[in-house]
Amino acid sequence: MVEIDKIYNLAAEKNLIGSILLKNDSICEIIDMLKPEDFYSSKHKIIFAKLKEMYEDRIPIDVVTLCDKLGKRLKEVGGITYITELINASVTAVNIKRHGEIIKEKSNYREILKIFNTSLDKLKEGKEAPDDIVYYAQNSLLNLNTLKAKEGENMLEIMGDFMDTLQKRYEKGGELQGIKSGYKHLDKMLGGLQKQDLIILAARPSMGKTTMAVNMVLNAVFKGDANVAFFNLEMGKTQIIDRTIAAYTEIPLDNIKNAELSDKQWVNLSEAAAKLSMANIKLYDKIFQLEKIKSECRRIKIEHGLDIAVIDHLQLIGSGEKTENRTQEISKITRKLKLMAKELDINLILLSQLSRAPECRSDHRPMLSDLRESGSIEQDADTVIFLYRDEYYFKDSDSKGIIECIVAKNRNGEVGTARLKWKPEIQRIW
Repeated sequence: MVEIDKIYNLAAEKNLIGSILLKNDSICEIIDMLKPEDFYSSKHKIIFAKLKEMYEDRIPIDVVTLCDKLGKRLKEVGGITYITELINASVTAVNIKRHGEIIKEKSNYREILKIFNTSLDKLKEGKEAPDDIVYYAQNSLLNLNTLKAKEGENMLEIMGDFMDTLQKRYEKGGELQGIKSGYKHLDKMLGGLQKQDLIILAARPSMGKTTMAVNMVLNAVFKGDANVAFFNLEMGKTQIIDRTIAAYTEIPLDNIKNAELSDKQWVNLSEAAAKLSMANIKLYDKIFQLEKIKSECRRIKIEHGLDIAVIDHLQLIGSGEKTENRTQEISKITRKLKLMAKELDINLILLSQLSRAPECRSDHRPMLSDLRESGSIEQDADTVIFLYRDEYYFKDSDSKGIIECIVAKNRNGEVGTARLKWKPEIQRIW
């Protein structure tokens, strides 16, 4: 049985409301912290909702104006007698912010109980898969302000932080601010893989998106000491590991797939497997819904730390929402992913398919208008990188073994093209 004082504190609720009645401006300290639903007493829910509404409408708050605004609901909250009691019960020098924190803590405690009780009911009913129930509980718990938003800062604090950052940049001698992607020209344009950025890595099928993502992950982990989560919605884990081992060892992918390995290759592969098993990479191939991806990223961030998340690819993500069309759904997904990158302070690399438009042009290099089901993809992305291989279209091309990384949009830097070496048989790009 849960102790009563764990789930509510009526004294804190009364004191807080009484304080607002005595000193209207004190509501500023808790107005963004509390919602009417955070109060345990149904009377206090109604009263606080009305106080918040009056303050936002710039209506002076006292017993008379509050009673007038409550109208027919005045009787429901105990009449003018109870409103007067709240003022009399309030301590003159109450710390309203601390009282608000107490109310919020109790509200969260009740919400946690509700989540576990609901999960238990779902288990008893047996209508949902155990994994779905786990995700429901996990996501609900993580949404209880686990990652607390930073409060606003004044310019003095902001400029102080900026000068500290500038000093660190100077001491590093112009070193990259973001995580190394492993490609100097690309890193110079991007400043590395920056936290809070959404990078769209797009190309036509078979152009090398997944290979590029795998190589960037390996570089970020082993050269940039990054923690990475890789969500592959198209391939299984074995296929991704095949490519990862090939890129890491430079053993031909076909040899790995068929286990046709020399003694030396067996040794190299075993050593690579040992190193990769200790790498800060989490690989997923069975999570397809946006909310589950977000939930898992939050969990990793809290429990282990997370620097980069890679999702392969956008068009396979399910939103779980009903929308008028797929373009609208894609727009909502990219917007939510951008907000997730900002909230979790991570770099998010999102792979995407392109429309068939490049096939119809004499110059097959992609353009921003080619983003498939684009909607707000371009708008939400901080960076858009297209991959292009000339030899894919022209067998006698002078650019054989070259993959172009075309930075078509870069919110925080220059655009341009980084030409990299491409060796598909070993899944390497360098």
